[in-house]
Amino acid sequence: MDYDPIKSRLSRLFLRRPWMMRLMFLLSRQFFLREREVRRALGDLAAQGLLPRRILDAGTGYGQYALALRAHFPQAGILSVDINPACVARLEVMTREGGLQGVKARQADLLDFQVDEPVDLVLNVDVVEHIQDDQRVFNGFARALAPGGLLLLHTPAMEDGLSEEEVLLRTPAVGEHAREGYTRGMMRQRLRQAGLEEIFLRSTYGRAGGLAWRLGVRTPLRMLSWGLWTLPFVLIWLVVVLVPVRLLNSLDVAAGRGPTPRPAGGCMLVLARRPVDQTL
Repeated sequence: MDYDPIKSRLSRLFLRRPWMMRLMFLLSRQFFLREREVRRALGDLAAQGLLPRRILDAGTGYGQYALALRAHFPQAGILSVDINPACVARLEVMTREGGLQGVKARQADLLDFQVDEPVDLVLNVDVVEHIQDDQRVFNGFARALAPGGLLLLHTPAMEDGLSEEEVLLRTPAVGEHAREGYTRGMMRQRLRQAGLEEIFLRSTYGRAGGLAWRLGVRTPLRMLSWGLWTLPFVLIWLVVVLVPVRLLNSLDVAAGRGPTPRPAGGCMLVLARRPVDQTL
């Protein structure tokens, strides 16, 4: 399924004003487990004393992660880039009219983008799986980071044991993806070739999270793919599944942070560092 046309139509309807954007972001957090995982990871970094001066929000989308970064790191300057000019324009409206301070929006392709000054944190959420030449993007992240800087990344995962050729031969379930996801070995190879050190690699979207995604994300998007006339039925569906989805997502987060690491999941959350003594 191609989600981008559906999301574009919805954004034109519901993301016209800053208050509409904030409301949509609040609602999306109820259904998207990845947002909960990323926000929690950012909160952990802030609690550990991370004080980044400059942050690259690489692939900002609708801008929800720019808001999350601003909430956790109020002192940082944030550069949010996206290849989609409509996303950049909406974030500019948020910065101009919605009280989002200290965030600059810029249209850019991550394959070629270079920062003006090194950053202390790069955030990249569900983007690299869309890009064919992804190693070039990982290399760009490493160059953008100051020595000791961190990369926090979330992306779909594939079961371990598959070769990269086997992964690439699979037809992605989401039409905009260049690959279905990454095995742990593939991700570690990307980090290693970019000169980045893995701090952790955690599986997300276990059984509970996968069920929540099917109920709260895939099903309504499939309904909307039939046409916007289904919107009233989608809204009713979302109301019905709201509580079960929130409960399932909470169970998934708890299971992923238990004493025993989760062996596998539908996605992965990665934290890596550029070595302090590294010269790129």
